[in-house]
Amino acid sequence: MVDLSSYNTLRISAKASNLIEINTADDINKLPPENVFFLGSGANILFTKDFPGTIAKIKLSGIKVLKETNTDVLIEVAAGENWHDFVTWAVDHNLSGIENMALIPGTVGAAAIGNIAAYGGNQEDIFASLQATNIKTQKNQEFSKTDMQFGYRNSFLRQHPDYLVTSVTYRLSKTAHLNTSYHATRHASLLSTLNQINTPPFTIRHVFDAVVKIRSEKLPDPKLVGTAGSFFKNPVVSKEKFHQLKQQIPDLLAYPTEKLSYIDPEEQSEYVKVSIGRALDELGWRGKRIGNVGTFPQHALVIVTYPGATGQEVYQFAEMMRANVKKNFDINLEYEVVII
Repeated sequence: MVDLSSYNTLRISAKASNLIEINTADDINKLPPENVFFLGSGANILFTKDFPGTIAKIKLSGIKVLKETNTDVLIEVAAGENWHDFVTWAVDHNLSGIENMALIPGTVGAAAIGNIAAYGGNQEDIFASLQATNIKTQKNQEFSKTDMQFGYRNSFLRQHPDYLVTSVTYRLSKTAHLNTSYHATRHASLLSTLNQINTPPFTIRHVFDAVVKIRSEKLPDPKLVGTAGSFFKNPVVSKEKFHQLKQQIPDLLAYPTEKLSYIDPEEQSEYVKVSIGRALDELGWRGKRIGNVGTFPQHALVIVTYPGATGQEVYQFAEMMRANVKKNFDINLEYEVVII
């Protein structure tokens, strides 16, 4: 049995029957065809119990330029590369399109599967293709953007766990296309932070620095605190429901739903994505602690653990949050983390 406490950022103690590190493509052949769980940095996982199978720790590394034109660059990134390190690499090479997603924990493979987004930046907007191996058939397959069926924090591969992602190819621009539209009522907006630390004209480096500053101030450092980041997805509600919620929470923010593939494009304008962290604030969850589990003092959507916390404790705490939101706002919260 293998102790998994050092393999997940919530620092939950759980065991697996076996663990195999995937450093090269040849290592994939060592995996059994059944009962395998692929693990990147463990930044988006909650173990509530032991895993009676094999953990495949993805450590594939490397960044390679595949093609370059006058306007953009096609870059293949190994699935085990640290996401923030890749963002830093892009900014160091003055390549735009990814700077708003700085300091998101996790690996590149997990970023594609979970279709991450932050501060106006979306993984799917720069995605070109993906290479994966089906461990049951041992066949390699390329996935296009259409094949991936990206949705809000979702993709085809998140629903089909037999595929091990080996690399992701992104298209970045040589010309800066800055997005400074992110705004929050209780946390610094991107533009205001930019103006605090730099003067126009802004560069992708300035945007990168501003995002790092915002995230560092409102989110815990996984190296210091047990956390999995945002624990729940921001819920999608009708505009009518949002206006009802505004009666209870006047400064509640909402965002467009154009990235939500499961909503008919003709009906997109009738829905919004609600900032559920603000609703959790209203219910007193920010900084709340029960036993060895709590929420971060600067952000109610982020669950944190203290020494001795178990996976069951975290799950019970999260379920209390879900029940409280359901009772007061009639919203069913969905987990963003993967629960085992």
